[in-house]
Amino acid sequence: MKNNYVIIKVTGKNISLFIKKLIINNVFFKDVKKINNNEVMLTIKYQDYILVRSIKTIYNITIVKYKGLLKYYNFIINNTSFVISFTISFVILILLSNICFDIDIIHSDKNLRNLIKEELSNNKIKKYNFIPNFKKRKEIIELIMNNNKSKIEWLEIERKGVKLIVKLTERKENQITDEKQIRDIVASKEGIIKMIENKAGVSTKKVNDYVKQGDVIITGNIIKDETIKKQVPAEGIVFAEVWYNAYVEYPLYYEEIMYLDNVNNNLTISFFDKKISILKNYDNSYIMKSKTLYKNNILPFKISLDKMRKIKIVKNKLSKDEALNKAMMLAESKLSKKLNKQEYIISKNTLNFTSSSSKIKVDVFF
Repeated sequence: MKNNYVIIKVTGKNISLFIKKLIINNVFFKDVKKINNNEVMLTIKYQDYILVRSIKTIYNITIVKYKGLLKYYNFIINNTSFVISFTISFVILILLSNICFDIDIIHSDKNLRNLIKEELSNNKIKKYNFIPNFKKRKEIIELIMNNNKSKIEWLEIERKGVKLIVKLTERKENQITDEKQIRDIVASKEGIIKMIENKAGVSTKKVNDYVKQGDVIITGNIIKDETIKKQVPAEGIVFAEVWYNAYVEYPLYYEEIMYLDNVNNNLTISFFDKKISILKNYDNSYIMKSKTLYKNNILPFKISLDKMRKIKIVKNKLSKDEALNKAMMLAESKLSKKLNKQEYIISKNTLNFTSSSSKIKVDVFF
């Protein structure tokens, strides 16, 4: 029991004499706490405690608390029946939670269901067998698909507790057709045309023309002498200058999270909605990375190793000009997410701007 400590309580007259005896016998002690003139509590190494107990003394010495691994060893010794029962129950629970009690194959074709059931059985996936892990199930999926390339397009084996759900898509030959629908290209929004690239059909609009939503820009009707001679599927690319309004609210007071360099690891036990951390966390922290060490598939019980980074929350106050700039940036960011790679913002202006004691409100025209 090296490097394990015990907190002891010493009772007797002339406690200071007992302390001197410890020093004479080279017994290391710390955290001395005087209770009264006849009682004191202190922490010593377990092997030193055995030494002190072997020396004849008039003092009454009792252990108040064990520290280090000795604490757990002592708990196991004093609760042997409970520890054995808990260990056996835990092993049985793990075994039961990894046995397959039901397999549900989802498909309307009975013959295909029977085929998959037989393939699973050949790969030792059946009722009352152990459920293979994710990696093994993936290997089995690839094997089954390779053996049935002409019948199966896609296959998935999903685990739901002690049940396996098998989903699949039947492979069917694609029906290829060269038929193309007759169509026009119409304006999806109101705007001014800035570019037309006509690949098939006839352009009915020119650059700098104003169009409303639904106006035909390229038609598939080939007209000659006011008569439709031919109809083709119109193809082309049209870009236009269009307009958007965005409404944004932005706070004048906000909190900023600063990520510090302090990082520690912690074991976390999750049971239902409760989480218990084995080690002490920072007052403010967030989980950088979480690795599941054990997860029960029947009970909502999980043990994970979490890497925690310390954070610092800084409160800031913006001026109205700073808040306005940030509101404009936020509005632009929201609009940019809706644009494709070939679209971009030409200009932006503030239409309306109001402020209160806590936030500003902005209407932005793009």
